[in-house]
Amino acid sequence: MPRPKRRLDGVSPHRSIAGMIAQLQLSIRDEIAAHGPMTFARFMELALYHPQWGYYTAPDAAQRIGRGGDYYTSVSVGALFGELLARQFAEIWEAMGRPAEFTLLELGAHRGQLATDVLGWIERERSDFAAALRCETRDWPGELPASVAGGIFSNELVDALPVHRIVRHNGEWLEQCVIVSEDGFTFTAAPLSSEDLRDAITRLPLPGVDGYTTEVQLEASRWMRRVACALKRGFVLTIDYGHAAEDYYAPHRKDGTLLCYHQHQVSHDPLARVGEQDITAHVNFTALADEGAANGLQMLGYTDQSRFVTGLLEQAGEPLLAKLGAKATAQLKTLLHPELMGRTFKVLVQHRGMEGVQLSGLKFACNRV
Repeated sequence: MPRPKRRLDGVSPHRSIAGMIAQLQLSIRDEIAAHGPMTFARFMELALYHPQWGYYTAPDAAQRIGRGGDYYTSVSVGALFGELLARQFAEIWEAMGRPAEFTLLELGAHRGQLATDVLGWIERERSDFAAALRCETRDWPGELPASVAGGIFSNELVDALPVHRIVRHNGEWLEQCVIVSEDGFTFTAAPLSSEDLRDAITRLPLPGVDGYTTEVQLEASRWMRRVACALKRGFVLTIDYGHAAEDYYAPHRKDGTLLCYHQHQVSHDPLARVGEQDITAHVNFTALADEGAANGLQMLGYTDQSRFVTGLLEQAGEPLLAKLGAKATAQLKTLLHPELMGRTFKVLVQHRGMEGVQLSGLKFACNRV
């Protein structure tokens, strides 16, 4: 006989989740009522990261990835992705001279599955590396260690950091802010909310076409600044979907890159299903590389996931491919296929104090960002 679903505070799970969504939406409405139009960056922050009711922070957040959730990631496809990353981290450790202490810090760890997959391979296959390894995880926002010697990595974190939304109107840039209307939340154009946003706009290759709408990723730049300050020596490896700035702000992307996911359906309305859908924006990798460079990080390489994985497979050689079963082979096809994850996801590797190092995952890198 099936066991009844656990109840929360005497309320069924479904009613509890519906109540939390209502509370989230009410808190956003209250803040708009108190302070006026809300920047989209603040709206996205509350929708995704509200301490109690956000999409990523609510009690049911762990159920939102995978077949029964809203979207897939390279991690949810299976353990192979983490095992391949583990090979790259082992190579990094060797490139650093096999130090007795090596910190591996994952940012945006969520359920911790990627770190588990990485550690599983290292403990099985590289006991020498495992003896030196100290693994830590952090979610956003959160404090970073003061000094990291080793590697800092993230997978699909930066695309979910809050973004500002801007629109060109009568020859000037305005900010799209959120207000409450009879139909729910809606956008309204307002003056730019900060000097930081104004300064960032002057550095972007934006088309001067009225009606052009796009995102500016101030929080991603702040995140990269913090990461760069935390890294004493070693590498930063960022995996996400996105573009170099020239492509990101191309004239044909006149509606920006915002995407929302609910039950594996894609939409372009970030103001709907607040608290029930994921909200993402493609990553401007040029901005990340530039911010890293301004804070002492050098770029080692930039490539897509297909080329990155291919480089690691070549390093592993025929024995790995021969050992792959049907399940792992299917995972590999998903990671490599250009119409699935292979070309959509990009890999940016930056370093501090590791000049001249060659990494297998960057063997086929284009190195332009």
